[in-house]
Amino acid sequence: MPFSNKVDYIPNMSGGGYDPLAVQEQKKVQTRRWQVLVGVFLFVLTIANIFIWSRAPEFRSQAIMHFAYTTQNAQELDYIAQQQLSLNQQRLTSNSLLQALSIKLREEHLIDLNVQQLKEMLSATASETGKIITLQTVGSTPELLKSVLQQWLSLYTSLLERERVSNGSDEILQYQQQLTVLEQKIAQQKQVINEFSQANNIVSSERNDNRIPNKIKGLGISLDEAEEQKTQALAELDSINESLANGQLIERPVDKASIEVNRAAVQELAAELSALSEKYTQEYLQRDPEVVAKQQKFSSLSKDLEQQIADSQLLYLQDSRRNLAVSVSKVNALREQLADFQDQAQDFNQKLEQYRRLDESLKELQSQAQTLKNQLVAQEVSKPFDAKISILEQPFTPEFPIGPNYWQDTLISIVAAILLAVMALLLFSFIVRQKSLPVGGTNFVVMPGQQHGNHYAELQGAEQAKLGARAQPLQLGEQHAPQTTIRLLTTAECQSLYNVANKQAKVVISLLLSGVDATELGKITKGDFVHVYTQLQIPGTYARQVKLTKQLAIIIEQLCEGLQVDDSLWTNPLSIEDFCQLIINAGHDAELPYPEQLSTEVLRHTYLTYLVSQGVRLNDLEQLSGYLKPADLAKYRAVNRHGKSVDIEQIDSIFPLTYSDANPDIET
Repeated sequence: MPFSNKVDYIPNMSGGGYDPLAVQEQKKVQTRRWQVLVGVFLFVLTIANIFIWSRAPEFRSQAIMHFAYTTQNAQELDYIAQQQLSLNQQRLTSNSLLQALSIKLREEHLIDLNVQQLKEMLSATASETGKIITLQTVGSTPELLKSVLQQWLSLYTSLLERERVSNGSDEILQYQQQLTVLEQKIAQQKQVINEFSQANNIVSSERNDNRIPNKIKGLGISLDEAEEQKTQALAELDSINESLANGQLIERPVDKASIEVNRAAVQELAAELSALSEKYTQEYLQRDPEVVAKQQKFSSLSKDLEQQIADSQLLYLQDSRRNLAVSVSKVNALREQLADFQDQAQDFNQKLEQYRRLDESLKELQSQAQTLKNQLVAQEVSKPFDAKISILEQPFTPEFPIGPNYWQDTLISIVAAILLAVMALLLFSFIVRQKSLPVGGTNFVVMPGQQHGNHYAELQGAEQAKLGARAQPLQLGEQHAPQTTIRLLTTAECQSLYNVANKQAKVVISLLLSGVDATELGKITKGDFVHVYTQLQIPGTYARQVKLTKQLAIIIEQLCEGLQVDDSLWTNPLSIEDFCQLIINAGHDAELPYPEQLSTEVLRHTYLTYLVSQGVRLNDLEQLSGYLKPADLAKYRAVNRHGKSVDIEQIDSIFPLTYSDANPDIET
């Protein structure tokens, strides 16, 4: 007898029935978990932020002391200088110095701070590479910080000065004081010299580098040039007068070119007329109009030439007289200017001599200062560890706080609150353990029916063991109770089934794994496919549109070739039993275990489990797969949803049949 395709779902009650009290207790425990998590988080966050935001802002003022040692010390005995710097740092925060500072602040500035408070406020940081000590005061009152730091710095510098005097360092101090006085005098002398030089237009102690001597020198050179021009103009005028007295013609150099042109024209006409007079008689020449015109032109050009020469001679004489007059006036003007500057030069010489005396005085002061510097260096070399202290940065009143960083601390408190809340939740979960719910009524067994007249219970023990070992589990709900295996195809098995199937079987498998019921398969016509065979329109009460893959659309298009709109998709009418046989045949070809268990119901069950595992709500299944009996629908309540429930628009309704990277096995 052939193997039956019917799938029976048998409730497994071995773990007990449904316990509503246990479910209620589970919900209470879950609610308490949330309360512990949120409560601890809010409690820690509130306490931490109260502490964070209630703190007063902190301000900081600082001063920088620089300890300068001699060059010899820096090169040869640097480690001793570092020890001296460390010693100064320790003395700055010593108890005796802080006690003296506390007394001074109380008596002179009415600031009451004890030694403990000063230790918390004050700090000294040494930098051996830079030979500096940074003094800092920290507190919540900006005005107080500057006063305390000033008195601290003043007290320590005075202490060092007293020690220097007692150790014989007063000679160095005396040299330093004398050097300071000399530097002040030098600065004053430089200012006097600058003011004197600006007032008297003196730029150098050298006479020729100043403006007035240079001006006198320039005027002398200009006067010599003017005298030479005057002599040349006078000689030129005498030459012209002598030529005129001798009756010589004189032409201006600028007029010579035009005079020569007119003279050449006159000579050319004279030559032509002379040639004509030799060739023709005088009577003929007087009657020939061309000859007469040339004679008239010659007469006119001769007169113009004489007049041009006379005008050029007159203009030449006038130009010479004018040049002589200009030269004479220029010489007279330069002599007057030179006479005026000679008087200024005498006064400038006196001022220059006074400037030289002031400059000599300045050089003498600078020489004395250099001598004192040499003596001071000698003293410092003889006492290499007496550092010269200078204040690089004076104490100041801070304008903005340095801390605390409220927002950073708030962020840290949030992270700490989250961690503590998670730890509290884990501790609560460890103390209060959740009871396991019974799983009776949530497991289903797929019975293979009969094979060769034998029920599944009547099969031989070896066959039952083989079937139980190779059957695929459908895991519904919790795993605490013993499970009974049923046949649920994995993604890999469905893909193997599809790959070896023929065209009709591929269409049957794909449509069943797309939400089409077995009763709807035999009613499909060519006209039910729309949008170039990429969608199947299911009519009726549960009308819907089923999305199809591109590969399936190509196969359906081939099957529908030559069919009319109302023709059935199948060449011969097929029943549900026929569809089951197509699936079983494909299972044999794919070498799946126990292919006789395959049926349309198994594929439909696999597809519904695929949808529910994605988070599809049970009440939304009919929109994708058509009508489901309430009893059948209830069987999927315990399918493990990998996440929260989602809308059907957010899930993938196409079962992965043709993808090379198949999805993991579906578990329920």
